[in-house]
Amino acid sequence: MTHLIRSDAPARPVSVGIAMWALAFAVLFFSALFAFIGLTIPEAFTTNEQTVLAVWMGMIFLILAVMLDLYRKYYVPDEMIHKKRRPKIVLRREFR
Repeated sequence: MTHLIRSDAPARPVSVGIAMWALAFAVLFFSALFAFIGLTIPEAFTTNEQTVLAVWMGMIFLILAVMLDLYRKYYVPDEMIHKKRRPKIVLRREFR
């Protein structure tokens, strides 16, 4: 029978949590720009409405990618660290 030896989860840095909250607010900011200004007042821009909206959507997806990277690096536990296997012992026997 294999026994899993689990250790405590590693300490999560507070600075990463603060950075993720700041990035979440940046996503909300760019989403508000896209939704409220871009879709309700398209006359606010001169001639580059689609370019500006594409840049804002690009910023949203870029920030979400950074948030996902930080989350996977600092908050998702690596199961191979917690799992310790017994060494495999092979006894040599002579053939009969």
